[in-house]
Amino acid sequence: MHTTDYISATTLSKKTASTLDSFGKGETEKLIILKNNTPKAILLSVDAYEAMEEEIEDLRLANLAFARINSFKPEEAISHKEMMEKFGT
Repeated sequence: MHTTDYISATTLSKKTASTLDSFGKGETEKLIILKNNTPKAILLSVDAYEAMEEEIEDLRLANLAFARINSFKPEEAISHKEMMEKFGT
């Protein structure tokens, strides 16, 4: 990922087209938008956003898997053979 860049809200409003073009060309992945020198929003490329969404989903699934492992009770498990007898063809 590229280094984080900052842009003022005023500059963004004046240079919206060129800013969006920099995302399209892959020159920028993330911009922190400042108003009165205070971070107010983050603008992400579609690729960066999709990567973040995938990582969040991966973490959610890993957390679910760990929870299931920790609560697994072998004595309550059903064997593959029993599953096939009950639901198989």
